[in-house]
Amino acid sequence: MLKKTTTVIFAMLLLLSTCFFSTNKTYASEKTASKVVYLTFDDGPNQYTPKILDILKKKQAHATFFMIEGNIKRNPKTVKRMIKEGNYPALHSVSHSVKKLYRGSSKNVAVEMEKTRQTLLRVSKFNSMLTRAPYGSKPYMKKPLRDALARKGFKMWDWDIDTLDWKYNRTNPKTITSRVKSGLKGKKGPIVILFHDSKGTAQQLPIIIDYLRKKGYTLEVYNPQKHIVKNFWNDKRF
Repeated sequence: MLKKTTTVIFAMLLLLSTCFFSTNKTYASEKTASKVVYLTFDDGPNQYTPKILDILKKKQAHATFFMIEGNIKRNPKTVKRMIKEGNYPALHSVSHSVKKLYRGSSKNVAVEMEKTRQTLLRVSKFNSMLTRAPYGSKPYMKKPLRDALARKGFKMWDWDIDTLDWKYNRTNPKTITSRVKSGLKGKKGPIVILFHDSKGTAQQLPIIIDYLRKKGYTLEVYNPQKHIVKNFWNDKRF
């Protein structure tokens, strides 16, 4: 009887300790439910990124940040904070230029992503292999460019919903939220939403997070160990 009681007590303590040390952070592809969303932010870090991080922290949410190499060098503290708070740092090129990336050598994109990877690694000690092609992978990332990127072992993500926040963040920020709402209709998860590190996006972000959760969506963050394919070419290598 004593042995049985001891076993029960031990099991209860183990359960409590597991709950106590569990994290609120959720990762890509942990759930197969259709109502999974990834918040992704391009072109930072910049002066608006700390505000976005403040909101994510307050809302106990996480996001994936596709960053420009020069901005990583200029904002090392923000990059380190981003990672420390459970967000995933990803790569968005050096130049963000159609001419420099997509014309000329088929290795251009891979070279710029590798330079961005090295800068991120030097600044933060974080080795990220997730990329996003500036302006999206279609039509620019034709097979030779993708081949070069794949040979380097990089992954590539696009998006399902484009908020056009680069266009509306100053003139009509509420449109950003409207585009999220309309974009969700008829889509099954996982759903990747494209934002940028901007003032209007930061203003609308709390509203958007609240709306997503009210509608039953789970906000997740990229996890390279449970990668999902999310590119316009449906190239399974990425």
